[in-house]
Parts: sequence; C-alpha cells; structure tokens
Amino acid sequence: MIRNRTLVPLVAVLAPFVLALPGCGGDVPASGETVEVSGKVPAPAGKSIAGYNLFFQPTGGKAQQVQFPITADGSFSGKMVAGTYTYYLTPGKGSATEKALEAFPEAYRKGSLDRQIDVKGGALELKF
Repeated sequence: MIRNRTLVPLVAVLAPFVLALPGCGGDVPASGETVEVSGKVPAPAGKSIAGYNLFFQPTGGKAQQVQFPITADGSFSGKMVAGTYTYYLTPGKGSATEKALEAFPEAYRKGSLDRQIDVKGGALELKF
C-alpha cells in the first residue's frame, strides 16, 4: 500500500519525465494554439505571384482559415492556429485578379485533401 506521503515525492520526481514525452508539452503546440509561420511560395513557370494571398483552409483539428499576402519574392509570414490545412492562392491587390489566376495551374487555385500541411509553427515548406 502506498501512502500519500510516499506518493507526493514520487510524482514530483516523475513529472519532468512525463512532461518531456511527445504530446505532453515541449515543442509541439496544442491544437488551437497560435504559432508564428513563414515560408516561400514557389511561382509557377512564367508567372508572378506577387500581390496574391496564400489562403490556408482548415482540414482538421482546431485549425482556422487564414490568409497571408505574398511579397514580390514569394515570401509570406504571420500567425495562425496550429492544425492541419490545405492551401491555395486567392487574388490580392493590383494585377492579382481572379481572371489572371485562371492561367495558373489548378493546384495553385484550389485546395486539395491530397495536398495538406500540418502546421506547428516555423518555416513551412509548400508544394504545389
């Protein structure tokens, strides 16, 4: 039989080890937690992606839709909720119109469950 006096020191000794296990704290954000992200959108051959937005559509967890403007060099950054997403481009400002977007390959214009990313923060590697 374990008495409470023995259990308390045992819990205090084991707690740091339990918290270090995957999914129990550490570097993995909880679903629904806001994280900083950044990345670069690879432009399709012969097309400019400046002025478009990168739209993240949630596909699971507590993810929330968000979009980031894409700069002239194709980069984006900001905060979003950790979770699973698909992604695609949407018109932004200037010459980035819906009509111009129609000339992009379909992968750039539509999200797909075949193309998902698990967002945990940091640099995102996008593939179209």
